[in-house]
Amino acid sequence: MERASSRLAGERGRLGIPFFKAWAGLGMAALLLLVIWNWTDPLPPAWDEAQHLLQAQAFGLHLGRFRWEKIWWQQLLHLNQRYPPLAYWLGIPLAALHPFGRADGQLLNWVLLGVLILATQRLGRRVYRSWEVGWLAAALVLLYPGITALAHVYMLELPLVVAVTLAFCALWAYAEEPSWRGATGVGAGVAAVLLTKWTGVLFLLLPLVGAAGQAFWRSRKAVGWQKGIPVAQMGLGLAVTLLLCWPWYGANWLFVLSNGWGYASTAHYYVTCGAGSLCWWTAYLRWLPLQMSPFLCPLPLLTLLGSLDRREAVLWATYSSGYLLYTVVDIKDVRFTLPLLPLLAVLSAGGMQKAYRWLGEGWGGWALQRGACAGLVLGCLALASLGRPLTPGVAPLWRGIPMQWQGQRPAQELTQWIETLLQPGLTTTLGVLPNTELISSETLTYLAALQRWPVTFRAAGQTPWPELELSLLDGFVDAAGEQGIVGPYGPAKEQIRQHLRSSPDWRQEPGVELPSVGRLQTYFPRRPRVTVQESPLEAGEVELVEVEALSELGIPAWRLRWQGPAQELAQTLAWAWLEDSQGQVLAERAWVVGQNRLQLSSTGVWLVEEILTLPTADFPKEGFLHLDWQLPNGIRHALHQPWRGFLFSFQKEGSLFLMDPLFPLQEAARAAAAGDLQTLSLYLNAWTTLQYPTFLTDPDRTLTRQLLEGQWQQAAAQGRVNRQIQSHYQLGLMLAVLLQPQAAQRHFQQIVELDPEDQWARAYLAFLRVFFTRDLEGVPELQQEVSAMVRPLCQKADPDWDWNWVCADL
Repeated sequence: MERASSRLAGERGRLGIPFFKAWAGLGMAALLLLVIWNWTDPLPPAWDEAQHLLQAQAFGLHLGRFRWEKIWWQQLLHLNQRYPPLAYWLGIPLAALHPFGRADGQLLNWVLLGVLILATQRLGRRVYRSWEVGWLAAALVLLYPGITALAHVYMLELPLVVAVTLAFCALWAYAEEPSWRGATGVGAGVAAVLLTKWTGVLFLLLPLVGAAGQAFWRSRKAVGWQKGIPVAQMGLGLAVTLLLCWPWYGANWLFVLSNGWGYASTAHYYVTCGAGSLCWWTAYLRWLPLQMSPFLCPLPLLTLLGSLDRREAVLWATYSSGYLLYTVVDIKDVRFTLPLLPLLAVLSAGGMQKAYRWLGEGWGGWALQRGACAGLVLGCLALASLGRPLTPGVAPLWRGIPMQWQGQRPAQELTQWIETLLQPGLTTTLGVLPNTELISSETLTYLAALQRWPVTFRAAGQTPWPELELSLLDGFVDAAGEQGIVGPYGPAKEQIRQHLRSSPDWRQEPGVELPSVGRLQTYFPRRPRVTVQESPLEAGEVELVEVEALSELGIPAWRLRWQGPAQELAQTLAWAWLEDSQGQVLAERAWVVGQNRLQLSSTGVWLVEEILTLPTADFPKEGFLHLDWQLPNGIRHALHQPWRGFLFSFQKEGSLFLMDPLFPLQEAARAAAAGDLQTLSLYLNAWTTLQYPTFLTDPDRTLTRQLLEGQWQQAAAQGRVNRQIQSHYQLGLMLAVLLQPQAAQRHFQQIVELDPEDQWARAYLAFLRVFFTRDLEGVPELQQEVSAMVRPLCQKADPDWDWNWVCADL
């Protein structure tokens, strides 16, 4: 206590910061402007922010489905495999109450700002041994436009700024006073960074190396058994980091590696200068005025007055290492180096104290007062520069206020327009052709999810197959404009647009003019594939009311009419296959009544009409249609009727009726059997992202699994080995995506038993055993599985990679 009191007394005796209360007032004014900005911004979140908000909503929904089962925890860890989940976990208390919106993100940001203020103050106080310098640094952080811009939106960067600053504080405290508690704090700080955004560890690389070097130096200086304490403390910090990070990274390590590999080599469209050029190396320096205001940029240089203190040198070295390491990464964005701003704030506050001391001691009180006034003027000018966004989907503060006065509210207008797209009883997935700040799949999906509406929007042209999107999506939205990254399949988007405008299969709805957004155009199938209406009759169970042949389509097609309780209809499984007169199966299909579009939460009695097509290359003159359907209680019904074909022309490519929701999975299974890994990846991605908001936790996955198992049982009963293998491929791929490797492994094992020559199935089985289930006995079996995993790649005529160094050892 006496030591602490003497330290505080010493700090009070030092030269204070002139106009300190005025700087505190500027910080409070910055917070007030942030409140006004949050309240007046009329724009909806765009692109990245909308994606993060949707992800936070997914975590809230998942918590609402809590079950004390292993699969629930697995899904929690895999809900987002692209970004670590700490920022989303922080929002769970709000997301569990209602759909997580930007206002919830802003509320969470206020808590993070409070933590950032305290962490910056503590870091400044530790570095300069002055509580006034610490609080001045905290005030300067609030005056940085980059920090307030992050606090206005829900992105990962503000949590990362806080995590990195806390880690800096923990590392500095441990360097000053090594202890077991300090080592634990360092481990927790590094874990917080890794669980927010794994690239944030680049900012900590030099301090971590310094801490390790200091530990080994202390170990050498220690005597006897104490030699091991510094190294043990570093081991404790590492253990804490591993303990906290392992649940997520251990479950997602493969995705982290693949995403990180692509991330490091991705060039951002913000930076167009060549790699290695002066423009490329100075990108983040040129963005400093946007991050910390042009008026406050020179303040850190005040630390260079006179001799550079060792502590200041450490801060400058830490900043420089973070800057250089992040510059080496090809992808660049003005937000990426914002975690370094608290260091610059501390250097600025320390530099101002040094400048005030130099003015006071060398030029007297008059010069000190003038210098302090000049600094305060810079702070006021910085305050005027707040409210400038660093992300799209944000109106600048001084533009949002007049937009509100003029009644321009794009978010409200878009929400009202989305309401007109609702189809009672049905979920709807619409493709979005434009990619603008206001009209994008992410923004529209977020606005719909905020109201709990069953409408999902998907970016059109994100696969190389326009006909696939035309067949599977329920409609399309078009508008003028294109921004940002068009995507890898830009021509596919234009093909879709031209098809919608010229094909008789689609009808163009009257355009809607939104005052603050512009003109929106929607397209829907001229012949709806599914329609729902309330039935005036009572129905105790699901029944197939009518089967009507549609000969005008030119392919084997029928209109099916179902009637029954809404929830039972949404869970009724159906299988159909077409045979020729000799009993040969020409085409088959499995689906959930309503084409997976019926809402599971609906009530009442419905009448559902849907179109069943069984296209086949062998167009028969006559044959038999077989229909089986299974009710939720397990009772099965069957219908068999003759069918006579009509030799009309086939539908042209891209017809609405040629594909079903399982088509991408079927094609992925064929690609897997052929070893076409690129096509396998593309079709699996299309299947999991085109139609479902969150594939991993979508309740339709259980029904789909039952459908595929029904197809497999039917093929087994008919003795069709090739069809059984295809069913096992489909089930194996689906279960692997659903994070059930044990179940997926059983299906690939079945394939190997049915066809021992299928080396690709053997390779997939080995991959699951080595990396996921790990049910291996000793090194010899591990070598055997690795050999089986690599052998098909070695036998490819044109391997994707050079496997010679591996294949030579097989």
